[in-house]
Amino acid sequence: MNKLKFTIPFLALFALLGMLWYELFFSHPHEIPSPLIGEPLPAFSLPALTYGKLTPQDLQGHVSLLNVFASWCHACDVEADMLMKIKNDYHVAIYGISYKDKREDVQLWLNKYGNPYTKIGDDPNGDVAIDLGVYGTPETFVVSKQGKIIYRHAGVIDQSVWDNVLYPMVKQYENN
Repeated sequence: MNKLKFTIPFLALFALLGMLWYELFFSHPHEIPSPLIGEPLPAFSLPALTYGKLTPQDLQGHVSLLNVFASWCHACDVEADMLMKIKNDYHVAIYGISYKDKREDVQLWLNKYGNPYTKIGDDPNGDVAIDLGVYGTPETFVVSKQGKIIYRHAGVIDQSVWDNVLYPMVKQYENN
């Protein structure tokens, strides 16, 4: 009985360490599963930051990115240069959803970092972001020509993510 008292805690500790090791080396935190993969974008109509509205129909007819961002998000500041590079060097349409932000703050942010977006929808309450299953900012969705969600990326897009994950996907679906 005494051996069992000492063995069980060690077994539990090793099991816990094994799970932590697996998560550290084999998990992919930017790949958050989404039940929306392969599905059309949820229906929405957001007032655009400048004029008109942003709707899922805006994203149809070409492979595009839908980027959920905020001026108060530090990671969005880090990502801003890469989004400008995608717009200017790769000519991929990027649509934005301003998440729980003030229009004036978004405009100041765009003036500071540049505007990579074809159109920006204003989502002050986060309702559309909730429908998309967004956990936080930034999150980016690759959207097919038919307006279906192909992929979801949580976190900053850097050159490595663009080269190894997103751009190959964009090229593949441009040809379909």
